[in-house]
Amino acid sequence: MKKIPLRQVRIISWTLYALAILLILLGWLLRLFWLIAAALVVIVAAIVFLAIFNRCPRCGRFLGHAGGAAFCPHCGERLDG
Repeated sequence: MKKIPLRQVRIISWTLYALAILLILLGWLLRLFWLIAAALVVIVAAIVFLAIFNRCPRCGRFLGHAGGAAFCPHCGERLDG
């Protein structure tokens, strides 16, 4: 599987979350349930994307909430991005 730089992983995940929030708001304002359901699908996709790609480039372990940290909490590798 091709590795994606952590900076791009963060940008993609935040974009997916922003899209989900927008869909929830539009679904609520327009009373369209299918938009809210689509937002839930986007949220699940963002979570799966992070579970696959939010990993340390050196040790490959999941970064979890440390995704915005400067160093990997497992091996100490500097996380650029």
